[in-house]
Amino acid sequence: MSEQVFTGFHHFAIRSPDLQRSVSFYEEIGFRQVHDWTLPDYGIDRAVMMQAPDGKSWIELFDLQAGIPMQGVGAQNGQEVSTGALAHLCLSVTDLDQACTRIVEAGARHLNGPEALTLGQPEVRVRNAIFEGPAGEVIELLQTVRFPGDR
Repeated sequence: MSEQVFTGFHHFAIRSPDLQRSVSFYEEIGFRQVHDWTLPDYGIDRAVMMQAPDGKSWIELFDLQAGIPMQGVGAQNGQEVSTGALAHLCLSVTDLDQACTRIVEAGARHLNGPEALTLGQPEVRVRNAIFEGPAGEVIELLQTVRFPGDR
């Protein structure tokens, strides 16, 4: 067998109609800005990398004009975001009820939950809630859970 070269999830990228609002939102829920840059040749006036509180993953934020690789057709200023293969991003939380309060205080719009669901066989009980972030991204909050195949 060949050596495993894939080590895990690193980041996902969001194009935001209000970059600073997105930066502030993710700071409010515990992410921290660890780097920012410009790449004028790609239409990137400012990009920001936000590290998750656990230090194991990141969110990369761009404005709508950034010439970055993306799924589907990019939205222009004033347009709704086009849907593609990315359905939502999921953030792990240790206390779902507290996280729900905090994300709304930070500016998210509540869409669904919290609710408890039973998934698959063997059954796994999960608690989650769904929100919309400042760039229109759908954010699932998932109470810490272990799946049968987890290491």
